[in-house]
Amino acid sequence: MITDDPGTPGNGKWENNIAIVFEHPPNEWSIETPQFDLNYGWGDHIQLNLQTGPVLLKRSDHGPIGGLGETELAVKWRFLDEDRSGLDMSMYPRVIFNITQSSVRRGLSEDGTRVRLPLEIAKKFGRLELNPEVGVLVSTVGRSEWIYGFVAGTELTKKTEVMAELNGFSRSNFSQDELAINFGWRHKFSEHAIWIGSVGHELRSPDAPTAWIGYFGVQLVY
Repeated sequence: MITDDPGTPGNGKWENNIAIVFEHPPNEWSIETPQFDLNYGWGDHIQLNLQTGPVLLKRSDHGPIGGLGETELAVKWRFLDEDRSGLDMSMYPRVIFNITQSSVRRGLSEDGTRVRLPLEIAKKFGRLELNPEVGVLVSTVGRSEWIYGFVAGTELTKKTEVMAELNGFSRSNFSQDELAINFGWRHKFSEHAIWIGSVGHELRSPDAPTAWIGYFGVQLVY
């Protein structure tokens, strides 16, 4: 899902996601494949994250363009645990930047460096789990934005979980906002391999046409 959760892999464990990610506004496809989302547990409450991948952009009026997309570095700190405090809570600061400016010039990534500072919360009520997130996005180019999201998930079986999500961005003065609805799933093939995916659509996008969004990948845990 777009909204992050407070969970961490555990001390010395890897949780790596390899996926195809797409965005499809009218007359355009943007596909990141493979997207590498690498996570390492440094202790039981810290998660180190690296995310990057090549992007393919295809517009109806010209041929495909390819190149490296944005790179993201993040550190998650889960400072509250549900078994002790009644809920999970974490901070997940993230830096988003471009290794090569050619990707910006070709429309494959956004200009500038951005910093996300979100707070994530998760609380279980039997088989139902609620996961809100709120924070700020600061950029060297353009205005700062609020970020927010809410995920509700439930277990269908011991191996399968389904989720629904609302996720959005808003200008700091709340004058404009983007909002997307998303539906996702997790299915365990084994203790070390999980099928993860989501499909959604933007409900509001004031500066551009609304788009279909999707994520299909596998999570490797070891």
